[in-house]
Amino acid sequence: MTAGKPSSGEPVANTDHRPLRVLQISDFHLRQKSGDTLLGVDTEQCFKETLAAALADNPPPDLALLTGDLAQDACPETYQRLRADLAPLPCPAYCLPGNHDDAALMADVLAKPAVYCQSRIEFDSWQIICLDSCIPNSPNGRLADEQLAILKHWLTICPDHFTLIALHHPPIPTGSVWLDTMQLQNSVEFLALLRGREQVKGVIFGHIHQELDEEEAGLRLLGCPSTCFQFKPGQSDFTLDRIPPGYRWLELYSDGLITTRVGRLANIPTGLSQQAEGY
Repeated sequence: MTAGKPSSGEPVANTDHRPLRVLQISDFHLRQKSGDTLLGVDTEQCFKETLAAALADNPPPDLALLTGDLAQDACPETYQRLRADLAPLPCPAYCLPGNHDDAALMADVLAKPAVYCQSRIEFDSWQIICLDSCIPNSPNGRLADEQLAILKHWLTICPDHFTLIALHHPPIPTGSVWLDTMQLQNSVEFLALLRGREQVKGVIFGHIHQELDEEEAGLRLLGCPSTCFQFKPGQSDFTLDRIPPGYRWLELYSDGLITTRVGRLANIPTGLSQQAEGY
């Protein structure tokens, strides 16, 4: 994410006669070379297939949110290919980093017309605030003081905009012991900042490679499947699930309502190494 003063970017056109359609895709784990695999899976091919399925599954989105771990190998070649792989999108794509990404490199290579790395997206009645929850050289998550300041800034000066917040790391437990060691470390502070702010309607995140839909004090908390391999819920140790790659659709209504659903491919990825103990 771009450091310094938060940037609103160009407002996205929206009319209130229909909801805003948002496509969330997450955790691609693309490799440096096309065709390279991770846990036996060609992650780039999985990403392409998942994106195609998502776009065939709903009317065109108004924007796509890419919620981190876009790369497994964070290098210029990976992000350059991702730009090309995003070509089928009929809308802008907004990216935030995951713990496997290089945030500065990602912004430098990806942030060109139609693909953006910015802290806020503005609509007629909604704003989406994109936060960087990464700790350098660590799989764990934490919102630095600067990120909390960005969040508080936009919530304070735009009290009349319904708000969706996007980040990579989960701010709530998932029920999997090994994953919960990487929960947002200052989630209590983060959620306290949102408490009592009726404009905040939802928080979406990646990292957990599984569907999650919880509610806390009227706030919707939504985890997204990965476009490659999935993590089995409720496990003490790293365990893969035999569930296909997926994506999440969200519809944001002018009265603050969020509706959402998860879609998936028909089959698990070819070559998935089911006995893997980590990656």
